[in-house]
Amino acid sequence: MQKNIKIKNSIKNITFRHDIETLRGFSVLLVLLYHFDFNILKSNFINSGYIGVDIFFIISGYVITKIILEKENFSIINFYLKRIKRLIPVLLIVLTVSIIAAYFIFDDFILKKNLNSTYSIILGLSNYFFWLTSTIYQFAEKNNMLFLHTWSLGIEFQFYLFFPFVLFILGKKIIKFFLIIIFLLSYISIFYFYETHNMFNFYSPSSRIFEISSGCLAYLFQKKIKENIKEKFEIYFYLFGFLLILIFMIFFQNEDFHPNPQSLIFVIGTCFVLIFYKNNLDIFYKLQINKIGTISYSLYLWHFPIIVLSNHFISDLNDFDKFLMLISCFVLSILSFKFVEKKFRELNFRKNLILIFSLLFLLMFISLKINHKTYENNLYIFDNYYLSNESNKFLRNKDKFSFRKNKNIFSFQNDYKKYSPSFSNLNNKKILFLGDSHSKDIFNLFYTHKHYYKNYEFARYGINLIDLKNQRLNYLINSDLFIKSNIILFSQRYKNKDIDYISKLIEISKLHNKKLVLILKKPEFIKNDKLNKSFLDNHIKNINNLNKLELDKFAYQNLKKSNFVEINEKIREKYFGKMKLVDLYSLICSEVQETCEIVNNKLTKNFYDYGHFTLEGSKYFGDKIIQKNFYDNLIN
Repeated sequence: MQKNIKIKNSIKNITFRHDIETLRGFSVLLVLLYHFDFNILKSNFINSGYIGVDIFFIISGYVITKIILEKENFSIINFYLKRIKRLIPVLLIVLTVSIIAAYFIFDDFILKKNLNSTYSIILGLSNYFFWLTSTIYQFAEKNNMLFLHTWSLGIEFQFYLFFPFVLFILGKKIIKFFLIIIFLLSYISIFYFYETHNMFNFYSPSSRIFEISSGCLAYLFQKKIKENIKEKFEIYFYLFGFLLILIFMIFFQNEDFHPNPQSLIFVIGTCFVLIFYKNNLDIFYKLQINKIGTISYSLYLWHFPIIVLSNHFISDLNDFDKFLMLISCFVLSILSFKFVEKKFRELNFRKNLILIFSLLFLLMFISLKINHKTYENNLYIFDNYYLSNESNKFLRNKDKFSFRKNKNIFSFQNDYKKYSPSFSNLNNKKILFLGDSHSKDIFNLFYTHKHYYKNYEFARYGINLIDLKNQRLNYLINSDLFIKSNIILFSQRYKNKDIDYISKLIEISKLHNKKLVLILKKPEFIKNDKLNKSFLDNHIKNINNLNKLELDKFAYQNLKKSNFVEINEKIREKYFGKMKLVDLYSLICSEVQETCEIVNNKLTKNFYDYGHFTLEGSKYFGDKIIQKNFYDNLIN
C-alpha cells in the first residue's frame, strides 16, 4: 500500500503524507477526550489532552513551510485564497448554527458576549479577545463561551498571514537563522510569563511561536538531521518522539501554567515524529486514525459548541450522555466535511465570498436584535452574567477602545491606572481595598456611598495573597495607590494555603506604615448551577408571591458554613491581636432569626452567585454599615 502520493491539480509536486493526517487525528482525539472528560477514562494521560492543540501548532509550522518550499511557482495570493476556502466557510457555518441555537437558550448578556467573540474570530484575533475579556480556558463550559476553543485559530491565522511574507523576504538560508532566534526568544519568554502572567502566556502568540517555529525548523533541518543518522536507527527516533509526548502527558502536564518550560519535551517529541516517519509503519495507518485527521478541523470546530449547549439541557452529564454527544460531533463533522469543506474548496472564490457575506449578515442581524434588549425596568434579574458585569461599574477600564473592561487580578505594572479610581493629592484619608474579586465587593460598599464619606477616598488593587511572593508585590508597593494610601482593607476567598501568606501582608503593612484591616471570609451559599442560576433563582421560579422574610430564611437554610466558619477561626487563632480582623457575617445574617439577607426591601437580589454582592446588594449593605456605624470597625 503506497503511503506517499502526489497531489495533482491543487498543489503540484507536493508529497501528501498520511502520517501527518494520522498525527492530526491523534491530536484531535486528545483534545476531544480532554474536553468531553469521560469519568471512566480519567487519568493524567487524558487530563493532558489539551496539548493536542500544541501538536497542531507544530504540524502547521511543518506543513506550511513544506507547502511554500516544495510548490513550484508558489503564489502568496493563491496560498491565501486556498487558506480562506479551506478554513472560513465551515467556520462560519459552525458560528452561525451555534449562535442561532444560543439565541433560544442563553441569557442576553452571555449571548452578546458570544456574538462579540464571533467578530474577533472572523478577524483572526480571537486569542486576543479571550485574553482581554479575562476568559479562563479551564472554565469555558461554566462560562458558556461557545467558541473559546477558537483562540488557537487566531494564532494559526496570524501565522498564515505573516509567515509566507517573512519567508519570501528573508529567503531559505536567512529564515533558518530567523526562526532559531524567535524560537529561543519565545521559549525564554515562557520562563517569565507562565507563572506571573499565566493568562497572557496561554493566549499570546509570543508563548506559542516556539511551538510553530519548531515545526518550521523540523522541516528545514530534517534532511541534514537524517544525513547524520543511520537509516536503521530512524525508527527508534520516531518511537522515541512518541515516548517523549507520553512522558510529558503522564508526568509533566500542568494545565494551570501552560505552556511552561517542560513543554519543550513534547515539542521535541513531535518534531521527531514528523522528521523520522517511515513508510513501513503500517500499524498507525491500519488504525485508520488518518481518517479522523481528515475531518479533524470540523471535529475541532463542532465539539466545543456541542459540549457547552448540551450542558444547558442535561444537568448532570454521565458518560453515556457524553458518548452520544461525541457521536453527534462525529456525524456533524463528517457532514460538514463532505458538504462544506470539500464543496467550497472546489468552488471558485466568488461563490465562497457569497457564503461568507451571507453568514456575516445573519450574525449582524442577530446582534442588532439582541442589543435592543435591556434590564432597566426589571427588579429581579435572573441573568447573573449581567449582574456580575454590573458590579464592576465603578472599576471599568478608562480606555474606551479596550476590549477588556474590568480586571480582577492586576498582572501588569500599570493595571491600577486603568481599573481603579485614583487618589488625589488632597489631605483626605485614603482607603485602598486589596484582594481578589471579593475586595471589589468591599470597595463597592463604600464607593456607592462616597457622598456620605466626605473626607475619604477609595480605590482598589487586585492581588492574591500568593502574589506577595512574586513580581506582583513590587508592582503593588510601587503603585501610586499603595504609596498614597493610609489604610489597607484586605479581602479574599481564603483557602488553608493562604493563611501563612497573611503574615507577609502584615510585614509589608508595617514596613510601609499602613494600617491593616483584614476582612474575614464572607458567608457563602450553594454555588450556581451549570446554567449560572443561583439557588434563589431556581427557588423563585416556583413561587408566585415573594416575601423578603421567607426568602431570607430560605437563604439561611442554604448557607455553606463549612466553607467559611472553620477557616475564619483558623485566621483568628493565628492573627488575633496582630491586626484588626472584621467579620461581616452579622451584617448579612442573623443566627437569632435564622436569616441571611439575600434580597433587599424591593426584592432585588443582593448576591449573583455563592457569595459576591450585586451592585444593588453593595448599596443595601453599604446603607446598613452607615446605619449601624459599622464603618468604625473598618476605616477608623
